[in-house]
Amino acid sequence: MHCDILLRGGVVYDGLGNPGFCADVAITDERIVAIGELEEWHGAQEVSVEGLCVAPAFIDIHTHADFSLNHHPEQISMLYQGVGTQVGGNCGLCIGQIDNSERFRQEQRWLKPYGVEITWRSMREYLQILDDLGLGTNYVPLCGHGTLRKKVMGFAKRAPTDSELRQMQEEVRACMEAGAFGFTTGLEYVPNAYAEPPEIVALARIASEYGGFYATHLRSEGDFLVECVEEAIQIAEQAEIPLQLSHHKAEGEANWGKVHQTLQRVSEAVKGGLDVMLDVYPYTAYQTSLATVCLPDWALEGEPSEILQRLQAPDSREHILQAMRSRTFDWERAVIGSFPPRRELQGRTLAEAARQLGKSPEETVLDLLVEGGGHVGVAWFNMSEEDMLTVLQYPLTMVGSDGLGYDPERHKEERPHPRSYGTFPRVLGRYVREQGLMPLETAILKMTGLPAARLGLTDRGVLKPGAYADIVVFDFGRIRDHATFQDPHRLSEGVVHLLINGRWTLRDGQYTGVRAGRVLRKNA
Repeated sequence: MHCDILLRGGVVYDGLGNPGFCADVAITDERIVAIGELEEWHGAQEVSVEGLCVAPAFIDIHTHADFSLNHHPEQISMLYQGVGTQVGGNCGLCIGQIDNSERFRQEQRWLKPYGVEITWRSMREYLQILDDLGLGTNYVPLCGHGTLRKKVMGFAKRAPTDSELRQMQEEVRACMEAGAFGFTTGLEYVPNAYAEPPEIVALARIASEYGGFYATHLRSEGDFLVECVEEAIQIAEQAEIPLQLSHHKAEGEANWGKVHQTLQRVSEAVKGGLDVMLDVYPYTAYQTSLATVCLPDWALEGEPSEILQRLQAPDSREHILQAMRSRTFDWERAVIGSFPPRRELQGRTLAEAARQLGKSPEETVLDLLVEGGGHVGVAWFNMSEEDMLTVLQYPLTMVGSDGLGYDPERHKEERPHPRSYGTFPRVLGRYVREQGLMPLETAILKMTGLPAARLGLTDRGVLKPGAYADIVVFDFGRIRDHATFQDPHRLSEGVVHLLINGRWTLRDGQYTGVRAGRVLRKNA
Protein backbone atom coordinates (compact mmCIF):
# COMPACT_ATOMS: atom_id res chain seq x y z
CA MET A 1 0.00 0.00 0.00
CA HIS A 2 1.47 3.33 -1.09
CA CYS A 3 0.43 6.93 -0.50
CA ASP A 4 1.85 10.43 -0.95
CA ILE A 5 1.98 11.44 2.73
CA LEU A 6 1.82 9.21 5.78
CA LEU A 7 1.36 10.81 9.21
CA ARG A 8 2.51 8.24 11.73
CA GLY A 9 1.57 7.78 15.36
CA GLY A 10 -0.55 10.81 16.17
CA VAL A 11 -3.61 11.06 18.40
CA VAL A 12 -6.44 11.35 15.89
CA TYR A 13 -9.56 13.39 16.62
CA ASP A 14 -12.15 12.74 13.93
CA GLY A 15 -14.05 16.03 14.30
CA LEU A 16 -17.29 14.32 15.32
CA GLY A 17 -16.81 14.67 19.07
CA ASN A 18 -15.28 11.25 19.64
CA PRO A 19 -12.24 10.83 21.93
CA GLY A 20 -8.82 10.73 20.30
CA PHE A 21 -7.17 7.45 19.34
CA CYS A 22 -3.67 6.56 18.20
CA ALA A 23 -3.52 5.98 14.45
CA ASP A 24 -1.69 6.67 11.21
CA VAL A 25 -3.25 8.80 8.47
CA ALA A 26 -2.52 8.13 4.79
CA ILE A 27 -3.02 10.82 2.14
CA THR A 28 -2.93 10.50 -1.63
CA ASP A 29 -3.32 13.57 -3.79
CA GLU A 30 -5.90 15.73 -1.98
CA ARG A 31 -7.78 13.02 -0.08
CA ILE A 32 -7.40 10.88 3.00
CA VAL A 33 -7.21 7.24 1.86
CA ALA A 34 -6.80 5.36 5.15
CA ILE A 35 -6.75 5.82 8.94
CA GLY A 36 -5.61 3.16 11.39
CA GLU A 37 -2.63 0.92 12.09
CA LEU A 38 -0.98 1.25 8.71
CA GLU A 39 2.21 -0.73 9.36
CA GLU A 40 2.26 -2.17 5.83
CA TRP A 41 1.75 1.23 4.18
CA HIS A 42 4.57 3.26 2.69
CA GLY A 43 4.47 6.98 1.99
CA ALA A 44 6.54 9.06 -0.37
CA GLN A 45 6.77 11.32 2.68
CA GLU A 46 6.50 9.72 6.10
CA VAL A 47 6.25 12.11 9.04
CA SER A 48 6.21 11.12 12.69
CA VAL A 49 3.54 13.01 14.65
CA GLU A 50 3.84 11.00 17.86
CA GLY A 51 2.59 12.90 20.88
CA LEU A 52 0.72 15.40 18.67
CA CYS A 53 -2.98 15.87 18.01
CA VAL A 54 -4.21 15.26 14.45
CA ALA A 55 -7.57 16.85 13.65
CA PRO A 56 -9.52 18.29 10.76
CA ALA A 57 -8.24 21.75 9.85
CA PHE A 58 -10.46 24.22 11.66
CA ILE A 59 -13.44 25.78 9.90
CA ASP A 60 -13.91 29.42 10.91
CA ILE A 61 -17.67 29.73 10.53
CA HIS A 62 -17.79 33.52 10.95
CA THR A 63 -15.17 35.72 9.28
CA HIS A 64 -14.78 38.81 7.15
CA ALA A 65 -11.99 37.22 5.13
CA ASP A 66 -13.31 38.84 1.96
CA PHE A 67 -12.04 42.19 3.32
CA SER A 68 -8.44 41.02 2.81
CA LEU A 69 -8.42 38.06 0.39
CA ASN A 70 -7.75 40.21 -2.68
CA HIS A 71 -4.59 41.80 -1.27
CA HIS A 72 -3.52 39.11 1.20
CA PRO A 73 -4.55 35.75 -0.27
CA GLU A 74 -2.12 33.89 2.02
CA GLN A 75 -4.18 34.70 5.16
CA ILE A 76 -1.15 34.15 7.40
CA SER A 77 -2.74 34.93 10.78
CA MET A 78 -5.42 32.33 10.11
CA LEU A 79 -3.00 29.61 8.97
CA TYR A 80 -1.03 29.81 12.21
CA GLN A 81 -4.26 29.14 14.10
CA GLY A 82 -4.82 25.91 12.17
CA VAL A 83 -7.68 27.31 10.10
CA GLY A 84 -8.23 25.54 6.77
CA THR A 85 -11.58 27.05 5.71
CA GLN A 86 -13.07 30.50 6.26
CA VAL A 87 -16.70 31.53 5.83
CA GLY A 88 -17.03 35.14 4.67
CA GLY A 89 -19.75 37.63 3.76
CA ASN A 90 -21.13 37.78 7.29
CA CYS A 91 -23.07 40.58 9.02
CA GLY A 92 -24.70 41.58 5.73
CA LEU A 93 -21.35 42.76 4.29
CA CYS A 94 -20.07 41.00 1.18
CA ILE A 95 -17.17 42.30 -0.93
CA GLY A 96 -18.21 40.11 -3.87
CA GLN A 97 -21.38 42.15 -4.31
CA ILE A 98 -20.01 45.70 -4.22
CA ASP A 99 -19.21 48.06 -7.07
CA ASN A 100 -16.97 51.12 -7.44
CA SER A 101 -19.60 53.71 -6.48
CA GLU A 102 -19.47 56.10 -3.54
CA ARG A 103 -22.19 54.22 -1.68
CA PHE A 104 -19.72 51.38 -1.07
CA ARG A 105 -17.13 53.68 0.45
CA GLN A 106 -17.07 51.72 3.72
CA GLU A 107 -16.24 48.46 1.95
CA GLN A 108 -13.72 50.07 -0.42
CA ARG A 109 -11.59 51.28 2.50
CA TRP A 110 -10.51 47.65 3.00
CA LEU A 111 -9.36 47.36 -0.60
CA LYS A 112 -8.22 50.57 -2.26
CA PRO A 113 -5.41 51.45 0.18
CA TYR A 114 -3.84 48.14 -0.84
CA GLY A 115 -4.18 48.77 -4.56
CA VAL A 116 -7.18 46.53 -5.19
CA GLU A 117 -9.29 47.66 -8.14
CA ILE A 118 -12.95 46.63 -8.11
CA THR A 119 -13.30 45.06 -11.54
CA TRP A 120 -15.90 42.41 -10.78
CA ARG A 121 -19.57 42.94 -11.55
CA SER A 122 -21.10 39.96 -9.78
CA MET A 123 -20.44 37.38 -7.12
CA ARG A 124 -19.63 34.88 -9.84
CA GLU A 125 -16.88 37.11 -11.29
CA TYR A 126 -15.52 37.88 -7.82
CA LEU A 127 -15.18 34.21 -6.91
CA GLN A 128 -13.40 33.54 -10.20
CA ILE A 129 -10.87 36.26 -9.32
CA LEU A 130 -10.22 34.51 -6.00
CA ASP A 131 -9.79 31.22 -7.82
CA ASP A 132 -7.21 32.81 -10.09
CA LEU A 133 -5.33 34.35 -7.14
CA GLY A 134 -4.96 31.10 -5.24
CA LEU A 135 -5.82 31.24 -1.55
CA GLY A 136 -4.06 30.19 1.61
CA THR A 137 -7.29 28.75 3.04
CA ASN A 138 -10.48 27.48 1.50
CA TYR A 139 -13.18 30.14 1.24
CA VAL A 140 -16.93 29.74 1.66
CA PRO A 141 -19.01 32.68 0.32
CA LEU A 142 -22.25 34.05 1.75
CA CYS A 143 -24.70 36.61 0.33
CA GLY A 144 -24.89 39.90 2.28
CA HIS A 145 -28.19 41.71 2.77
CA GLY A 146 -26.77 45.15 3.55
CA THR A 147 -24.65 45.10 0.41
CA LEU A 148 -27.48 44.12 -1.90
CA ARG A 149 -29.83 46.65 -0.27
CA LYS A 150 -27.30 49.42 -0.92
CA LYS A 151 -26.97 48.25 -4.50
CA VAL A 152 -30.73 48.42 -5.11
CA MET A 153 -31.99 51.08 -2.68
CA GLY A 154 -28.96 53.04 -1.56
CA PHE A 155 -29.49 54.26 2.00
CA ALA A 156 -33.25 54.75 1.74
CA LYS A 157 -35.00 54.44 5.09
CA ARG A 158 -38.19 52.74 3.97
CA ALA A 159 -39.62 49.46 2.83
CA PRO A 160 -38.70 48.42 -0.73
CA THR A 161 -41.16 48.79 -3.57
CA ASP A 162 -42.32 45.59 -5.26
CA SER A 163 -39.83 46.23 -8.03
CA GLU A 164 -36.95 46.82 -5.59
CA LEU A 165 -37.80 43.70 -3.64
CA ARG A 166 -37.74 41.66 -6.85
CA GLN A 167 -34.33 43.11 -7.72
CA MET A 168 -33.00 42.16 -4.29
CA GLN A 169 -34.45 38.67 -4.60
CA GLU A 170 -32.71 38.27 -7.95
CA GLU A 171 -29.44 39.35 -6.37
CA VAL A 172 -29.82 36.67 -3.70
CA ARG A 173 -30.64 34.15 -6.42
CA ALA A 174 -27.58 35.16 -8.46
CA CYS A 175 -25.33 34.80 -5.40
CA MET A 176 -26.76 31.40 -4.53
CA GLU A 177 -26.37 30.18 -8.11
CA ALA A 178 -22.76 31.42 -8.06
CA GLY A 179 -22.14 29.14 -5.08
CA ALA A 180 -23.08 31.05 -1.92
CA PHE A 181 -23.96 28.88 1.07
CA GLY A 182 -26.37 31.26 2.77
CA PHE A 183 -27.77 34.73 3.38
CA THR A 184 -26.64 37.14 6.12
CA THR A 185 -27.88 40.30 7.78
CA GLY A 186 -26.23 42.92 9.98
CA LEU A 187 -29.36 44.51 11.41
CA GLU A 188 -27.43 46.82 13.75
CA TYR A 189 -25.94 48.62 10.74
CA VAL A 190 -27.37 51.04 8.21
CA PRO A 191 -28.98 50.26 5.77
CA ASN A 192 -29.65 46.71 7.08
CA ALA A 193 -31.39 48.30 10.06
CA TYR A 194 -34.10 49.77 7.83
CA ALA A 195 -35.36 46.32 6.80
CA GLU A 196 -38.47 45.00 8.50
CA PRO A 197 -39.03 41.23 8.95
CA PRO A 198 -41.22 40.76 5.83
CA GLU A 199 -38.37 42.00 3.61
CA ILE A 200 -35.85 39.69 5.28
CA VAL A 201 -38.21 36.72 5.07
CA ALA A 202 -38.76 37.30 1.36
CA LEU A 203 -35.02 37.31 0.72
CA ALA A 204 -34.15 34.45 3.06
CA ARG A 205 -36.72 32.26 1.30
CA ILE A 206 -34.65 32.50 -1.89
CA ALA A 207 -31.58 31.25 -0.03
CA SER A 208 -33.70 28.48 1.45
CA GLU A 209 -34.67 27.30 -2.04
CA TYR A 210 -30.98 26.55 -2.63
CA GLY A 211 -30.45 24.78 0.68
CA GLY A 212 -28.81 27.80 2.31
CA PHE A 213 -28.93 29.05 5.89
CA TYR A 214 -29.63 32.45 7.46
CA ALA A 215 -26.93 34.04 9.68
CA THR A 216 -27.77 37.25 11.49
CA HIS A 217 -25.99 39.95 13.43
CA LEU A 218 -28.98 40.97 15.57
CA ARG A 219 -30.50 44.45 15.66
CA SER A 220 -29.42 44.71 19.27
CA GLU A 221 -26.98 42.64 21.28
CA GLY A 222 -27.65 44.70 24.40
CA ASP A 223 -30.82 46.21 25.80
CA PHE A 224 -33.09 44.39 23.32
CA LEU A 225 -31.12 41.16 22.96
CA VAL A 226 -33.95 38.85 24.01
CA GLU A 227 -36.47 40.54 21.70
CA CYS A 228 -34.04 40.42 18.77
CA VAL A 229 -33.37 36.72 19.21
CA GLU A 230 -37.11 36.21 19.07
CA GLU A 231 -37.27 38.25 15.87
CA ALA A 232 -34.55 36.11 14.30
CA ILE A 233 -36.35 32.90 15.23
CA GLN A 234 -39.62 34.19 13.77
CA ILE A 235 -37.89 35.18 10.52
CA ALA A 236 -36.25 31.76 10.19
CA GLU A 237 -39.51 29.94 10.89
CA GLN A 238 -41.41 31.99 8.31
CA ALA A 239 -38.67 31.64 5.70
CA GLU A 240 -38.27 27.92 6.49
CA ILE A 241 -34.51 28.23 6.71
CA PRO A 242 -31.85 27.15 9.24
CA LEU A 243 -30.75 29.94 11.57
CA GLN A 244 -27.34 30.98 12.88
CA LEU A 245 -26.99 33.64 15.58
CA SER A 246 -23.74 35.45 14.88
CA HIS A 247 -21.11 36.20 17.60
CA HIS A 248 -23.73 35.70 20.30
CA LYS A 249 -23.23 37.91 23.36
CA ALA A 250 -24.81 40.38 25.77
CA GLU A 251 -23.35 43.90 25.54
CA GLY A 252 -23.37 46.20 28.56
CA GLU A 253 -23.23 45.29 32.23
CA ALA A 254 -26.96 45.86 32.65
CA ASN A 255 -27.55 43.06 30.14
CA TRP A 256 -25.08 40.50 31.46
CA GLY A 257 -26.81 37.20 32.15
CA LYS A 258 -29.41 37.58 29.40
CA VAL A 259 -27.68 34.83 27.41
CA HIS A 260 -29.31 32.32 29.75
CA GLN A 261 -32.69 33.51 28.47
CA THR A 262 -31.63 33.52 24.83
CA LEU A 263 -30.08 30.05 24.99
CA GLN A 264 -33.25 28.75 26.62
CA ARG A 265 -35.26 30.26 23.76
CA VAL A 266 -32.94 28.62 21.23
CA SER A 267 -33.44 25.26 22.95
CA GLU A 268 -37.20 25.72 22.76
CA ALA A 269 -37.00 26.59 19.06
CA VAL A 270 -34.84 23.53 18.36
CA LYS A 271 -37.26 21.33 20.30
CA GLY A 272 -40.01 22.79 18.10
CA GLY A 273 -38.19 21.67 14.95
CA LEU A 274 -36.15 24.73 13.92
CA ASP A 275 -32.49 24.22 13.01
CA VAL A 276 -30.62 26.82 15.09
CA MET A 277 -26.89 27.19 15.79
CA LEU A 278 -24.68 29.94 17.19
CA ASP A 279 -21.10 31.12 16.95
CA VAL A 280 -18.89 32.90 19.49
CA TYR A 281 -15.35 34.27 19.84
CA PRO A 282 -13.39 33.87 23.13
CA TYR A 283 -12.92 37.53 24.07
CA THR A 284 -14.77 40.05 26.23
CA ALA A 285 -14.41 42.97 23.82
CA TYR A 286 -16.13 43.39 20.48
CA GLN A 287 -14.86 45.62 17.69
CA THR A 288 -17.20 47.68 15.58
CA SER A 289 -17.85 51.12 14.14
CA LEU A 290 -17.61 54.09 16.51
CA ALA A 291 -20.47 55.75 14.66
CA THR A 292 -22.80 52.77 15.10
CA VAL A 293 -22.26 52.69 18.85
CA CYS A 294 -22.21 56.40 19.64
CA LEU A 295 -24.37 58.35 17.20
CA PRO A 296 -28.17 58.63 17.41
CA ASP A 297 -29.98 56.70 14.68
CA TRP A 298 -31.12 59.84 12.84
CA ALA A 299 -27.49 61.01 12.50
CA LEU A 300 -26.65 57.86 10.52
CA GLU A 301 -29.30 58.35 7.85
CA GLY A 302 -28.36 58.99 4.23
CA GLU A 303 -25.29 58.64 2.04
CA PRO A 304 -21.81 58.78 3.62
CA SER A 305 -21.32 62.33 2.37
CA GLU A 306 -24.56 63.43 4.05
CA ILE A 307 -23.48 61.94 7.36
CA LEU A 308 -20.15 63.75 7.19
CA GLN A 309 -21.89 67.05 6.46
CA ARG A 310 -24.19 66.46 9.44
CA LEU A 311 -21.20 65.89 11.73
CA GLN A 312 -19.65 69.22 10.69
CA ALA A 313 -22.60 71.61 10.30
CA PRO A 314 -22.82 73.63 13.57
CA ASP A 315 -26.56 73.12 14.25
CA SER A 316 -26.71 69.38 13.53
CA ARG A 317 -23.38 68.82 15.27
CA GLU A 318 -24.71 70.41 18.44
CA HIS A 319 -27.86 68.26 18.31
CA ILE A 320 -25.71 65.14 17.95
CA LEU A 321 -23.55 66.18 20.90
CA GLN A 322 -26.64 66.73 23.04
CA ALA A 323 -27.98 63.29 22.10
CA MET A 324 -24.66 61.66 22.99
CA ARG A 325 -24.45 63.48 26.33
CA SER A 326 -27.90 62.21 27.27
CA ARG A 327 -26.55 58.65 27.19
CA THR A 328 -24.00 56.94 29.41
CA PHE A 329 -20.73 55.80 27.86
CA ASP A 330 -17.74 54.43 29.71
CA TRP A 331 -15.04 55.99 27.55
CA GLU A 332 -12.32 54.13 29.46
CA ARG A 333 -13.66 50.84 28.04
CA ALA A 334 -13.46 51.98 24.41
CA VAL A 335 -10.10 51.44 22.66
CA ILE A 336 -9.40 53.00 19.26
CA GLY A 337 -8.52 50.44 16.59
CA SER A 338 -7.09 51.07 13.14
CA PHE A 339 -7.13 54.79 12.37
CA PRO A 340 -4.84 55.70 9.44
CA PRO A 341 -5.20 59.50 9.80
CA ARG A 342 -3.81 59.47 13.35
CA ARG A 343 -1.84 56.29 14.00
CA GLU A 344 -0.62 57.68 17.33
CA LEU A 345 -4.15 57.37 18.73
CA GLN A 346 -4.42 53.64 17.96
CA GLY A 347 -4.59 51.58 21.13
CA ARG A 348 -5.62 54.53 23.28
CA THR A 349 -8.95 54.66 25.05
CA LEU A 350 -11.36 57.36 23.94
CA ALA A 351 -10.94 58.91 27.37
CA GLU A 352 -7.16 59.11 26.84
CA ALA A 353 -7.58 60.47 23.31
CA ALA A 354 -9.96 63.16 24.58
CA ARG A 355 -7.49 64.24 27.25
CA GLN A 356 -4.66 64.31 24.72
CA LEU A 357 -6.70 66.43 22.30
CA GLY A 358 -8.07 68.69 25.04
CA LYS A 359 -11.70 68.02 24.14
CA SER A 360 -14.69 66.26 25.61
CA PRO A 361 -15.05 62.57 24.67
CA GLU A 362 -18.19 63.41 22.65
CA GLU A 363 -16.40 66.09 20.63
CA THR A 364 -13.48 63.72 20.15
CA VAL A 365 -15.80 61.08 18.71
CA LEU A 366 -17.25 63.49 16.15
CA ASP A 367 -13.85 64.91 15.18
CA LEU A 368 -12.34 61.45 14.72
CA LEU A 369 -15.28 60.38 12.58
CA VAL A 370 -14.88 63.42 10.35
CA GLU A 371 -11.15 62.88 10.06
CA GLY A 372 -11.68 59.18 9.32
CA GLY A 373 -14.23 59.80 6.57
CA GLY A 374 -17.07 58.47 8.72
CA HIS A 375 -15.44 55.33 10.03
CA VAL A 376 -13.34 54.63 13.11
CA GLY A 377 -12.93 51.10 14.45
CA VAL A 378 -13.21 50.75 18.20
CA ALA A 379 -12.95 47.84 20.64
CA TRP A 380 -15.46 47.99 23.49
CA PHE A 381 -14.65 46.03 26.65
CA ASN A 382 -18.28 45.60 27.49
CA MET A 383 -18.92 41.87 27.82
CA SER A 384 -18.89 39.33 30.62
CA GLU A 385 -16.46 36.41 30.46
CA GLU A 386 -19.00 34.29 32.32
CA ASP A 387 -21.55 34.99 29.57
CA MET A 388 -19.00 34.19 26.86
CA LEU A 389 -18.13 30.88 28.48
CA THR A 390 -21.82 30.04 28.91
CA VAL A 391 -22.37 30.53 25.19
CA LEU A 392 -19.17 28.68 24.27
CA GLN A 393 -20.24 25.62 26.27
CA TYR A 394 -23.74 25.48 24.76
CA PRO A 395 -23.94 22.31 22.64
CA LEU A 396 -25.00 24.10 19.45
CA THR A 397 -22.30 26.79 19.56
CA MET A 398 -19.44 26.86 17.06
CA VAL A 399 -16.19 28.80 17.34
CA GLY A 400 -15.90 31.73 14.93
CA SER A 401 -13.34 34.52 14.97
CA ASP A 402 -15.32 37.39 13.39
CA GLY A 403 -11.87 38.28 12.06
CA LEU A 404 -9.84 38.12 8.85
CA GLY A 405 -6.39 37.19 7.68
CA TYR A 406 -3.51 39.58 8.37
CA ASP A 407 0.21 39.53 7.69
CA PRO A 408 2.27 40.64 10.73
CA GLU A 409 4.68 42.65 8.58
CA ARG A 410 2.50 44.00 5.80
CA HIS A 411 -0.28 45.08 8.15
CA LYS A 412 1.83 46.07 11.15
CA GLU A 413 0.47 49.63 11.21
CA GLU A 414 -3.10 48.38 11.56
CA ARG A 415 -4.66 47.73 14.96
CA PRO A 416 -7.00 44.74 14.54
CA HIS A 417 -8.85 42.79 17.19
CA PRO A 418 -6.55 39.96 18.41
CA ARG A 419 -9.22 37.42 17.42
CA SER A 420 -7.80 37.50 13.88
CA TYR A 421 -4.60 35.96 15.28
CA GLY A 422 -5.67 33.96 18.31
CA THR A 423 -9.25 32.68 18.41
CA PHE A 424 -8.75 28.93 17.98
CA PRO A 425 -5.50 28.50 19.97
CA ARG A 426 -7.05 30.66 22.72
CA VAL A 427 -9.97 28.26 23.09
CA LEU A 428 -7.71 25.19 23.02
CA GLY A 429 -4.96 26.58 25.25
CA ARG A 430 -6.65 28.88 27.73
CA TYR A 431 -10.11 27.37 28.08
CA VAL A 432 -9.58 23.65 27.36
CA ARG A 433 -6.03 22.87 28.55
CA GLU A 434 -5.66 25.40 31.37
CA GLN A 435 -9.23 25.75 32.64
CA GLY A 436 -10.70 22.38 31.65
CA LEU A 437 -13.87 24.01 30.38
CA MET A 438 -14.69 21.07 28.10
CA PRO A 439 -13.05 17.94 26.73
CA LEU A 440 -10.63 18.49 23.86
CA GLU A 441 -12.76 16.43 21.49
CA THR A 442 -15.75 18.69 22.23
CA ALA A 443 -13.77 21.84 21.45
CA ILE A 444 -12.54 20.29 18.20
CA LEU A 445 -16.13 19.38 17.30
CA LYS A 446 -17.09 23.05 17.70
CA MET A 447 -14.28 23.99 15.29
CA THR A 448 -14.81 21.25 12.69
CA GLY A 449 -17.77 18.90 12.65
CA LEU A 450 -20.40 21.42 13.76
CA PRO A 451 -19.50 24.11 11.21
CA ALA A 452 -19.18 21.44 8.51
CA ALA A 453 -22.70 20.29 9.37
CA ARG A 454 -24.01 23.87 9.21
CA LEU A 455 -22.46 24.25 5.75
CA GLY A 456 -23.63 20.86 4.56
CA LEU A 457 -20.06 19.70 3.92
CA THR A 458 -19.68 15.94 4.29
CA ASP A 459 -16.06 15.66 3.16
CA ARG A 460 -14.45 18.44 5.19
CA GLY A 461 -14.38 19.04 8.93
CA VAL A 462 -13.97 15.30 9.51
CA LEU A 463 -11.13 12.78 9.32
CA LYS A 464 -12.25 9.71 7.41
CA PRO A 465 -11.21 7.89 4.23
CA GLY A 466 -12.47 9.82 1.23
CA ALA A 467 -12.52 13.20 2.97
CA TYR A 468 -10.36 16.06 1.75
CA ALA A 469 -6.99 16.17 3.49
CA ASP A 470 -7.57 19.40 5.38
CA ILE A 471 -5.60 18.44 8.48
CA VAL A 472 -4.08 20.32 11.42
CA VAL A 473 -1.40 18.76 13.61
CA PHE A 474 -0.90 20.60 16.89
CA ASP A 475 0.87 20.24 20.19
CA PHE A 476 -1.85 20.35 22.84
CA GLY A 477 0.68 21.10 25.57
CA ARG A 478 2.00 24.14 23.73
CA ILE A 479 -0.82 25.61 21.67
CA ARG A 480 -1.69 29.14 22.77
CA ASP A 481 -2.50 32.62 21.50
CA HIS A 482 -0.13 35.57 21.92
CA ALA A 483 -2.02 38.45 20.28
CA THR A 484 -3.33 41.18 22.56
CA PHE A 485 -5.25 44.41 21.99
CA GLN A 486 -2.05 46.41 22.56
CA ASP A 487 0.12 44.05 20.51
CA PRO A 488 -2.21 42.27 18.07
CA HIS A 489 0.22 41.15 15.34
CA ARG A 490 1.57 38.14 17.21
CA LEU A 491 1.14 34.73 15.63
CA SER A 492 -0.21 31.88 17.71
CA GLU A 493 2.05 28.96 18.52
CA GLY A 494 1.56 25.21 18.75
CA VAL A 495 0.35 24.40 15.23
CA VAL A 496 3.10 22.10 13.95
CA HIS A 497 1.71 21.14 10.54
CA LEU A 498 -1.22 22.24 8.41
CA LEU A 499 -2.30 20.49 5.23
CA ILE A 500 -4.95 21.99 2.99
CA ASN A 501 -6.29 19.88 0.13
CA GLY A 502 -3.44 17.46 0.73
CA ARG A 503 -0.63 20.00 0.44
CA TRP A 504 1.73 21.25 3.13
CA THR A 505 0.78 24.81 4.06
CA LEU A 506 2.61 24.86 7.39
CA ARG A 507 5.47 22.41 7.89
CA ASP A 508 7.29 22.23 11.22
CA GLY A 509 5.61 25.47 12.26
CA GLN A 510 6.69 27.42 9.18
CA TYR A 511 4.65 28.70 6.24
CA THR A 512 5.68 26.86 3.07
CA GLY A 513 4.48 29.51 0.63
CA VAL A 514 1.94 27.09 -0.83
CA ARG A 515 -1.54 28.50 -1.45
CA ALA A 516 -3.57 25.31 -1.67
CA GLY A 517 -6.96 26.74 -0.68
CA ARG A 518 -9.83 27.10 -3.08
CA VAL A 519 -13.26 28.68 -3.31
CA LEU A 520 -15.90 26.20 -2.18
CA ARG A 521 -19.21 26.56 -4.00
CA LYS A 522 -22.46 25.12 -2.72
CA ASN A 523 -24.02 22.54 -5.01
CA ALA A 524 -20.93 22.65 -7.24
